[in-house]
Amino acid sequence: MSRAELKQWAKEKIKGHIWEILIPLIVAGILTNLTIGQKAVYTEGELKVTGGVNLSVFFYFVQVGLAYFMVQFVKGKEHEFKDLFRFISDYVRIFVVGLLSIIFTILWALLLIVPGIIKAIAYSMIPLLLADDKYKDLGYMEVLKKSEEIMNGHKMDYFILGLSYIGWHLLAILTLGLLEIWIIPYQSTATYKFLSDIKDNYEKTNGLSSEEEKVPEKKDNFCPNCGTQIPEGSENCPNCG
Repeated sequence: MSRAELKQWAKEKIKGHIWEILIPLIVAGILTNLTIGQKAVYTEGELKVTGGVNLSVFFYFVQVGLAYFMVQFVKGKEHEFKDLFRFISDYVRIFVVGLLSIIFTILWALLLIVPGIIKAIAYSMIPLLLADDKYKDLGYMEVLKKSEEIMNGHKMDYFILGLSYIGWHLLAILTLGLLEIWIIPYQSTATYKFLSDIKDNYEKTNGLSSEEEKVPEKKDNFCPNCGTQIPEGSENCPNCG
């Protein structure tokens, strides 16, 4: 679907589900941006924040849980808040992959900001891969490479999708941020739908779709007595009964 169709789909999808998905998004956002040891110092008329250790990589498993939660939501499948902590048992693997993605993104950003942004977008598929059992046997570096492979040809679309919400966030300033209660679920739903569709299309192209995701082929139903086709939803033959 086009970007406009995707965003319209997301608007419809979140109706009646705002708080259901906003709370997990907020909790995951806090845990994956947690920093300790920061100090705010006011000197020479300026407020400066110094020091601090970012703990986001230690809670990367929550980001994976959020990806699982959101993909289940956009696909209309069962999902619940505790999905955020669903992958804590796979902590070591997720931690290492998350750490590697951060290191490589920073290294690319040291060259120039743009390559760092491109690399970060290329790694945006990582949480979805770590949340999918089909990719549980991939090595640490293989997960990173697989994310880059799937995102190949889609990075600009992903970037523009994110950029298209700037107007909404600026508008939220006029509401003292209250509009973000709607914008955050709206943007997140569209983003995860975008990523999920890319992943599904990649898997279908490469024959990796799971059996439960395959739609069974529709078969015509004919009467065993006279051979007349029985209309869908009907139990009896319209010809002989």
